Amino acid sequence: MPASPASKQQFYFELAKLLGAGFGIREAARMLQGHSRPAALSGLLADLLRGLDEGKSIAASLGGDASISRLELSILDAGEKGGRLPAAMKHLADYFGLLATTRREMLRGLIHPVLALHLGIFISTVPTAMVSGEDSLPRMLGHFLLVLAGVYAGAFVAYLGLRRLTALARTRPTVDAFWRRVPCLGKARLHLAMAGFTRVYHTCLMAGIPMRETFATAARASQSGLISEAAQRIDATLAEGHPIGPVISREPAFPGDFSFSYATGEAAGTLDKDLDHWAEFYQSEAAASIRLAAVTIPRVAYFAVILFVAWKIVGFFNGYYSGLLKELE
Repeated sequence: MPASPASKQQFYFELAKLLGAGFGIREAARMLQGHSRPAALSGLLADLLRGLDEGKSIAASLGGDASISRLELSILDAGEKGGRLPAAMKHLADYFGLLATTRREMLRGLIHPVLALHLGIFISTVPTAMVSGEDSLPRMLGHFLLVLAGVYAGAFVAYLGLRRLTALARTRPTVDAFWRRVPCLGKARLHLAMAGFTRVYHTCLMAGIPMRETFATAARASQSGLISEAAQRIDATLAEGHPIGPVISREPAFPGDFSFSYATGEAAGTLDKDLDHWAEFYQSEAAASIRLAAVTIPRVAYFAVILFVAWKIVGFFNGYYSGLLKELE
């Protein structure tokens, strides 16, 4: 069973806590295995220990799990190479904690819209059938369930489509650009991408990893098609050993404030401090944007459903009174 954001939050939080206390990664993982835990967490711990026993890195040990994203692998790899593994684990724990909280808040906020939607479907089927002369309760309920099944099927297809678009945005610049233009969600996606980029960039920079590898790893961690495309263009400048601040300033994939700060930080030799600042900034902004989306989306859905229910009620009574008028005539 794939690990949920809540399971991953616990996994990374507990490992960060034990590593920060001085435990080795094997010792920490075995300690967690000795306690009760969700099935998904057990799978991650088993993969980690199996890979470590085979001599693999932490990122490679977890890379075989389909639920582990490129963001996680990039951050873990950078943290391991840079000797900042507890901080990398803590960052991932915060990230998945944010996703888990958002999911709970959004599902809670969607309760009322879903109930209202069921009411609207009921009004559009059962009373209408009664007015039109349908007197078989099983047939009316069957019609209601059939319409409801169609709505659920449509919602499921829409969910799969959104998941596919989200996955494509990680590698396709055009899809990523589309998501950035979506109200509310666009900002959240941009801030999450920049949080991953700056966090991994800072970690690799502090570890002394070559700049070309650092930039490529940070671009992968962003899970942004636009940033990955920009990184390919910037790689040529890095290969020639030239400063990349002026090049980043011309790349629309990066926010203007960040590009300006990067250029001045590169010139002043304060890039490590600047990246640390931007990592904290974008983490905070991502949290605020996602919480806003978690509140806004259910409200928009509720408003749309209320309009649908009102339309059905008006349509029902319009049909009812039209029928009465015909009978009187």
